[in-house]
Amino acid sequence: MNPAPPWISVIAWLSLVPAAFAVPAQQKPDMLVILADQWSPRYTGWDNPQVRTPHMDRIAAEGMIFDACHTTSPVCMPARVSLITGLYPHNGGHALWGNGAQFYPKPEDAPMFLDIQRAGLTTAQIGKTHWTAGPAWHEHFKNSGAFFKALGLDHVADIPGPPDSVNGRDPYSRHLRERGLLQAVADDLHGRYIRGEYEPRASVVKPEDYHDVFTTDLAAAFIRAQPQDKPLCLVVSLHSPHPPLDAPGDYAAMFDPEKLTLPPSVPERYLREGRAMDHAKTRRMLANYLGKLALVDDCVAKLVEALKARGTWDGAFVAISADHGEMMGAHGYLTKGRFYDESVRVPLVLRWPGQVKPGRSKAPVQMMDIYPTLVEAAGGELTPGRFAKSLLPIARGEKDRVRPIAISEIGDKAPLRIMARDDRFKYWADEEREYLFDLESDPLEMHDLSTAPDHRETLHAMREKLLTHLRSTQSNLSAGYKPKVQRLREAEARKAASGAKP
Repeated sequence: MNPAPPWISVIAWLSLVPAAFAVPAQQKPDMLVILADQWSPRYTGWDNPQVRTPHMDRIAAEGMIFDACHTTSPVCMPARVSLITGLYPHNGGHALWGNGAQFYPKPEDAPMFLDIQRAGLTTAQIGKTHWTAGPAWHEHFKNSGAFFKALGLDHVADIPGPPDSVNGRDPYSRHLRERGLLQAVADDLHGRYIRGEYEPRASVVKPEDYHDVFTTDLAAAFIRAQPQDKPLCLVVSLHSPHPPLDAPGDYAAMFDPEKLTLPPSVPERYLREGRAMDHAKTRRMLANYLGKLALVDDCVAKLVEALKARGTWDGAFVAISADHGEMMGAHGYLTKGRFYDESVRVPLVLRWPGQVKPGRSKAPVQMMDIYPTLVEAAGGELTPGRFAKSLLPIARGEKDRVRPIAISEIGDKAPLRIMARDDRFKYWADEEREYLFDLESDPLEMHDLSTAPDHRETLHAMREKLLTHLRSTQSNLSAGYKPKVQRLREAEARKAASGAKP
C-alpha cells in the first residue's frame, strides 16, 4: 500500500476553519488573487502571440485588463508590503524602499486581510509572502502563526522560494525531503545562484514536484476543503517566472529560441551577469522564461477547476497580477529594480461576472489597488489612512480613472529614486539625472526627452504632478486632531443638548 502523500497533513491543518460569521454567503463572492513574481507586461498572452497562457487569456477575456498598472516599487518586498498595507514606500507604516532591511509590517499598518476577514470571509495566503526580512517580528510574536493571525489571516502556508539549502523547514522543503529530492534541488539552486540565475536549464525535478505546482496543489486542496456556507479570499503567490530559469520537464523545451523575437529595445550586444550577452543568448533565456509562464498558466487552470468543483466559479472575483516585472534584456538589463516598463509595469486582470465589464483600461493604477478592490467586492469597510484605491468604479464603467498618476519608488541611498506616469508621459529621477518618455509615440522608451528644448514644459509639468502627489499622500498622524478649546466647547454642547446641568 502506497503511503499517503506528505501534503495530506498540511491539507488537514488548512481545513480547520473557525465558526462562520453571520453573513449570507450568496451576497459575497469567493475571491482568488493570483500573484506571479517578476512577470514582465511585455509577455502576456493577450498582447504577445509568442506567449502560451490560454487559461489566463480566457480569464482576461471575461474581465478587465489594466494596461497601465504599476508596482509601487520594482522589487519584491516593498511591492508586497504595499499590497497588504495600501501604502506607498514613502509613507510611515511602510517606509521600505528596497529588499533586505530588518523589517516586518506592523498589524495596525497592514490591515488588508483584517478588512476582508471582518467582511465575513475566510482569509488565506498560500505561497510566497515575503513581507519580512530577518527575525524582526520575533521580538513581538511567539511564532510566525501568531504574526500571521495578527495580520488577519485564518490560514497561511508560507513558502518562501525554491530552497538552495537543506535546512529549509517550509512545507515545500519538507515535501522535497520526504521525496528524497531536497539535496539535489538545494545543490542545483545554490549552483545556479553562484554561477548566475539566468542560465536556462531544466529543473532537476519533474513538474509534479516543482515549487509552483506544489504550491498550487496545496491551494486547490484548501479550496476544496472549505465549507460551502462561507466565502473565502485566497491569495496564491507563485514564485515563477522569477529566475532561476529552471522550467521543469517539457516546459523547458516548450519554446524554440530560434523562433522567438525580441523587442527592438534589446541591444544586439550587452554585458550582464558578468557575461557578454547577445540576441541568441537572450532568446534562450526568454524560451525558459516563457516555459515558466506556461507552467503558471497550468497552475491557474487547477485553481479554476477547484473553484468550479466548489460551485462558486461562475460568480468568483479573480485578480491576476505580479509584484514587479523583468527586464529580459531590454535596454541592456536583466532582472528588475528599474523604472522602464518591463520592470515597473505589471499585468493586472480583474474578473467578476455581472460586476466587472470585459474590456481594457489605460488609466494609471497601482498594483496595491487590488486591496481596496477586494474589500469593496466583499462589502467591507476600508481601514482609514490607505492610499490605495478601489478599481471597481473603473471596472464597472462608472469612472475612467481613480487617480491622475501612478508612481513607483526605490533606493538605498540619497537621493532616493522616484517615478511618475500619467496618461501619456513617464518621468523619473535617479541619483544623477532626470528622464522623460512619451509613451504614446515611444512605448518602448527608447528616446529620452528630458533635455529636449521642446519638452521643457512637459518635464516641469511632470515634476509638478509628482510633487502634488507626494504632498497629498503623506501619512498624517495629526489628522482629525481637535484643539482643547474646541473639544471642551463640543462637550458642553453635548451636555446642553442632553439636558444635563453644566
